[in-house]
Amino acid sequence: MHLEKVEIVHFIPGRVRLRAAELRGQSDLAMHVREKASQIPGITQVDISTVTGSVLIAYDSKVLARPESLQIMREVMEELFPNLDIDQVLSWLAKAQH
Repeated sequence: MHLEKVEIVHFIPGRVRLRAAELRGQSDLAMHVREKASQIPGITQVDISTVTGSVLIAYDSKVLARPESLQIMREVMEELFPNLDIDQVLSWLAKAQH
C-alpha cells in the first residue's frame, strides 16, 4: 500500500506536512501510513486528516539523524511514498541539524 501523489507542503525543523489526495476518505490507508511512519525512531507524532489528505509528522531531529533511524526512514518512505524525493527530504533534515 503506497501513495502515488505526495507533495511536501511545509517543512520546518521538527515538523513536516505532506499532502496526499489519495488519503481523502481512506481511513484504512491513513491508519496504515500512520502505523508505518510511527515505526521510524525519532518520529514523535503522525496526524492524518482523511478530510484534507494532510499528513503532519513531528519528529525529534537528534534521534531521527542517527544512521539507523535514517535507514529505517528511507525504507518506510520508499514503501509509502515511492514518488517523493527521499534524498531531498534527507538533505533538509541534515540542514536542520545545523
